[in-house]
Amino acid sequence: MVVELVSGTINWDTSIFVDEFPSAKEEIKAKKIISVPGGKGANVAVASAKILGSNNVGIIGALGDDDIAERQLKILNDGGVDTSCIKRIENASSGQAYIVIDNTGENFIVTYKAANHMITVDMVNDEVTNKSINECRLITVIDPPLEVADALITKAKNLQKTVIWAPGLLVRNGFEKIKDILMKTNYVILNESEAKILTSTEDTRSACLTLSGKLDGKRVIGTLGAHGCVLCWQTKIAKIPPINPNELGLKVINTVGAGDAFIGAFSALKIKEFGDVESLFMANIAGALKTTKEETRGSPSFKEIKEYLDDKRIQSIFTKISVV
Repeated sequence: MVVELVSGTINWDTSIFVDEFPSAKEEIKAKKIISVPGGKGANVAVASAKILGSNNVGIIGALGDDDIAERQLKILNDGGVDTSCIKRIENASSGQAYIVIDNTGENFIVTYKAANHMITVDMVNDEVTNKSINECRLITVIDPPLEVADALITKAKNLQKTVIWAPGLLVRNGFEKIKDILMKTNYVILNESEAKILTSTEDTRSACLTLSGKLDGKRVIGTLGAHGCVLCWQTKIAKIPPINPNELGLKVINTVGAGDAFIGAFSALKIKEFGDVESLFMANIAGALKTTKEETRGSPSFKEIKEYLDDKRIQSIFTKISVV
C-alpha cells in the first residue's frame, strides 16, 4: 500500500554538457552527452521513495508503447516506485526532454510531452487509481494536464488527503482559472517566475504572501533557487536560508532536477510528520545535494540528509531561519 501518490510527467532525458551556451547560429562542442530517466512527476516520486522506502510511493502518469516505456517502468520499479497507476497509450511515444547544461550547472530544456499530455480524466478514474488514492495519505500533483490535476485534487480533497500542488506551466492559465483548484490544496509550491505570473508581483516573497491572502491563508511555498525558499500563510512568512554546496566542499554539476528533489523530499518529510519549517529546511538540503550529481534523479536518501543535519555548518544555517 502506497502512502504517497505523485502525478506528473515521465520523460527520458538527454543531457548535453557544454562549457557555455551558444549564441544564435553558433556551433559549439559538447563535452559529454548522457541519457537518463527524468520527468518532473517521476523525479519527485523517486525522490520521495528514497526517503520513505520501497513501495511506499506510487506514480500516476502515462507512457507510450515504445522501448522507452519499458525502460522507464523497470527503472521506476527498481527505484522502489509503484507503477500500477501508469497508463500505457497505444501508438504513442513516451515523453522526452533535451537538456543543455553549461559549466556552472545552469540549463535550458526542450521537452517533447508525447504520452504525458494524452492522459485523461477517465484514465485516472479507474479502479486501480481510485484504490491507490483511497489508501494513500498524501498526493503530490505536479504537471499533468489541468483537467487531470483538477480531478485528482478534487478527489483527494473530498477524501481528506493532504494535497500538495506544484502547478508549474499550468500557472499560465491565470489565477482566476485555477483559483478553485488552488483552494482545494494544503500546500502550493511555486518558483519565482510562476509566483510572478499568478500575482503580477516581482518579488517572490511578496507574491507568495499576496497569493496566500487571496487563498484565505493557504500555505504557499516559494522556491528561490540559490536563495532558499519561503513559506507564507495568512500574514506570516518563514524565510528558509539556502544550502550552498560549495561551502560544504561540494561542486555544483547539474541543477536539473533540484526543484524536483526539493518537492519530493518535502512531500515525504510531511508524511514522516516533520513540521513545515523543518521539512522545508531538509528539502533545501536535498535540492542542494542533487545539484552535485550529473543525473536528473540524483536526489539523496533520508540517511544522507540526516548526516548533513549533524554537520555544524548546516546547524548554523538552521539558526538563521526567521518567521515574521
